[in-house]
Amino acid sequence: MIDLHSHVLAGLDDGPAQVGGSIAMARVAAEEGTRRLVATPHVNETFHPQPSEIAIAVAALNVQLARSGIALDVVAGAELALTRLVELEDAVGEGYALGGGPWLLVESPYSPEAGDFDRVLVELARRGDRIVLAHPERCPTFQRDPARLRKLSDAGVLNQVTADSLGGRFGIEVRRFALTLLRDDLVHVIASDGHDHHNRPPRIAQALDAVAREVGGLDARWQWLTEAMPAAILAGDELPAAPAQVTRGTLRRFLRRR
Repeated sequence: MIDLHSHVLAGLDDGPAQVGGSIAMARVAAEEGTRRLVATPHVNETFHPQPSEIAIAVAALNVQLARSGIALDVVAGAELALTRLVELEDAVGEGYALGGGPWLLVESPYSPEAGDFDRVLVELARRGDRIVLAHPERCPTFQRDPARLRKLSDAGVLNQVTADSLGGRFGIEVRRFALTLLRDDLVHVIASDGHDHHNRPPRIAQALDAVAREVGGLDARWQWLTEAMPAAILAGDELPAAPAQVTRGTLRRFLRRR
């Protein structure tokens, strides 16, 4: 598997404070079957890591992992707040791209008063920016109006759902919405959003066990969600077509219940 979203680098954001925590996270990921982990520290009003800092930290961590015998490749990226993304010059923004490819990971806002941020994302996508939207299932705006997320997907924005959301860590409503998005082909990547090795570890595979019986055809889509799509995103390759879904129409039922 390829984990496209993690906070594994020590001291750059709200991930581990020391490199020992980074190594412990990497060990958890490798033991679960993750072979590549993208380090995506927050870039927002609180945390301001520069692309060069991230690259240096990634290189140093890979050296430590090799010495520790942990078979995991860490690559650079970032999780950008939309407010920071629109402020960055193009050359700087490109330095935060996932794995040095063309795609940027942008954080979905948690505030119910986020306004028309999705309109800004559509405009960025139309000008050519390639955006992966982190954990939209936790965004109050999309929970209230899922059709707005559909419009973003129609504009070319990809959606990354967090494995812990499917497992119920963030509550029943978030889990239910994440399942709805899966059933309606609005999930393109499943990632861990791991922050440490014990409370929010970089685990992905457990999500399959948590929801396989509830989402028809998920077994067939799992490789696409956790390997094929992340690999294409990192390489900047043409995105592979999704396997056919078994169950559709759930988004319309979700909307009728709101």
